[in-house]
Amino acid sequence: MREEGNVTAGTREQAEYDVFEVFVQKTQADYHVHVGSVVAPSPDMALQTARENFLRRESGVNIWVVPRQEVFATPYEDLDYFARETDRKYREVGGYSENGRLWKMYKEKAMELEDIIRDLHENPTKE
Repeated sequence: MREEGNVTAGTREQAEYDVFEVFVQKTQADYHVHVGSVVAPSPDMALQTARENFLRRESGVNIWVVPRQEVFATPYEDLDYFARETDRKYREVGGYSENGRLWKMYKEKAMELEDIIRDLHENPTKE
């Protein structure tokens, strides 16, 4: 997104301004956190503007400014993008009870090799 604005009052000169997303790192042990946006004609001016606006009252050790047009994101409508290809319930807290039930079932039933092969064919897993 570009915005047009006067360079100096009373002139017709136009300058292009970019929107920059600002990320601030509070301490060296912290990660960068998005804190807002600034409008500036260059990355250097965006850094100065970000420092003045977002670190005036708080301290920080590092600032990133990224042109908004350089940020690529998934559309909110594309829910399939985040769909899981395989069942990963075993990684969730609720999946542990299911794992326990299955292990108990397998321990109680002494399976022969043919039973294991049949079970694998009946319940294939995606990998």
